[in-house]
Amino acid sequence: MYPYQLQQNPYPSSPTPTEKDAKILGGRRHKEAKAAVLECIKELNRKVEGRTAENGDFRVITVVQDVGSGKTHLALHVKSLKGRYNAECSYVDLSTISPKTVSGIYDAILKGFDDEFFVQLRSKFLNYLKENAEQGDNSARKALDYTFVNKLTGMTIKEKTEDIINGKQSISVENLTAFLIHKFNYHESILIRNVISNSFDEVKNLETLIGMLSSISRLTHRFLGKILVFEVDEIDGNKDSIELIKGVINAHLPASVLLLISTPSGYLEIQNANPSVFDRLEKANYKIDLAGSNSRDELAEIVTEYIKHYDKDDKFGLVEQQELEEKIQVLYDEFTEFRNVRSVINILYQAMEKAMQSNSKKVDETVIDEAIRQSYPGLRVRGSIMNIPISDFLTIRRNGGDNEKEIKKAVKSLTAFAQEMGTIQKLEKQNLLLDAVYEDNFGSKVGLAVIANELGIPDLDQISDISKSAVVDKLVILTNKKIQIPYNATIVNIDKSKMVDLIYFNNKYDGKKIAEEDNERIELLARTLSII
Repeated sequence: MYPYQLQQNPYPSSPTPTEKDAKILGGRRHKEAKAAVLECIKELNRKVEGRTAENGDFRVITVVQDVGSGKTHLALHVKSLKGRYNAECSYVDLSTISPKTVSGIYDAILKGFDDEFFVQLRSKFLNYLKENAEQGDNSARKALDYTFVNKLTGMTIKEKTEDIINGKQSISVENLTAFLIHKFNYHESILIRNVISNSFDEVKNLETLIGMLSSISRLTHRFLGKILVFEVDEIDGNKDSIELIKGVINAHLPASVLLLISTPSGYLEIQNANPSVFDRLEKANYKIDLAGSNSRDELAEIVTEYIKHYDKDDKFGLVEQQELEEKIQVLYDEFTEFRNVRSVINILYQAMEKAMQSNSKKVDETVIDEAIRQSYPGLRVRGSIMNIPISDFLTIRRNGGDNEKEIKKAVKSLTAFAQEMGTIQKLEKQNLLLDAVYEDNFGSKVGLAVIANELGIPDLDQISDISKSAVVDKLVILTNKKIQIPYNATIVNIDKSKMVDLIYFNNKYDGKKIAEEDNERIELLARTLSII
């Protein structure tokens, strides 16, 4: 059993999105982008409904953002919705086609459709033949290979057609060609023959490719009453890719939407390689920039959406959602490696597997730590002197690693540990503003004051008085705030990494878990804070 009593791991195992995985879509930016694409599809459907589609019935959508921002996931999600929005989609990843020949691109576009799409078209085309044959069209009967013998044996044209649809009998390709020539244009005739015979001719030039795509669009609208969405991923400055895009846009395929996906760098390549094509893309009907889809809040929403999708027993409540979102936000803030959809999904897939193996009821810091150590073995907390395990780091940061009381307590523990090691000699405090007073190895009396987030900044005049008095020889102020430097005081900035180091040390100190190998790191931490 997976965490939250899930029957399966909700996250995809592959870093490359699949149509199955893409059925789940989370994140405000992705949902807004989806709404824009669907509005384009619905608007075009309204325009062509009840009439023959024309070349002007064509739309262009561009989707641009960095690698790992969820562009492909969005495209495949839209493809999975085709049945509900009266559209058929073909998804093509240009990066997988090498070399990018016209023939290779056409083959990829055909494979980009679901198999069921061509099954439906084949059935519609054969029924069209049947209707013509029943109305007395002799060439249609010949195309169906409906003979005098069939008639004598009592087989009807309908039964003959059903046998062909079911693969029990075949058509006459030669007679089918003769029939189609009188009913359809050249490319449409080829397409219908290819679909019925389940064998597609090779396309050798761009003109033929555009003709075949236009035929697919026109015939899909005529026979299925649907529009087509051509999703082309990874477009860049490649000459063949640009020529394809240019040809399709110039042809204005009837009842079609061309959805183009690129990275900002790929988009710039197009601008440099072919300004006229770039200008056409800039004039797209819908321009979708997924900027912000990799933000901290977006990623948190996306990862919780996967679990909610599979949470049939409502075990992933608001508390559990908030806990997981907080962990993701810490990962995002502290590790650049986890600032895109792809990397976060990958680490959560691994964490879910670790949790299932250890019977963990939720995705906690420990399983995330194990997943990171497995997938990112060299990953370390930036700036950490104490070499903090990521699980401890996540816990401290999530629980508020900049709490002033915790830091004050940790500083007191650190000075106590320094005394135990014989580095300093603690003295009795004589001023409430000081957190510790001690004598260092040089015999100087040192006063230590912590000024952090919660309690505000004390009276700097009083601190300055301490610096000027004989109470201490030196004053060290540990702070994460910008303050005016008092007379004869040393200011030490304690950033987030030092705060977490302090609290991690204090947890080990309180729990009597300081190991011998920790001593060197603790001494270095104390030195960076000017305590020794």
